[in-house]
Amino acid sequence: MTVPAALRELEKIEMIRRNNGRYRLDYAVTRKQKTILSSFGLDENDIHSNAEEIGNLLANNKSLMDSESQQMEEEDGEEEIYFYD
Repeated sequence: MTVPAALRELEKIEMIRRNNGRYRLDYAVTRKQKTILSSFGLDENDIHSNAEEIGNLLANNKSLMDSESQQMEEEDGEEEIYFYD
């Protein structure tokens, strides 16, 4: 499988908003997608847990970036600053 074909296959993993306002995966993860994900050490459970976390953030009008930065601050207590030349 080529890289562009693998990316197209992974782009098919999408979330939709249901009637109750919650976001869920639109389709089940296919065998091809599972094979590609396993190359990165991921499995179907990882996709479902990430989708659930994203759905919860969207339901609470938060962004994933806010969640990650807050989690990083809680872990080490300091905010990291990057400088680029």
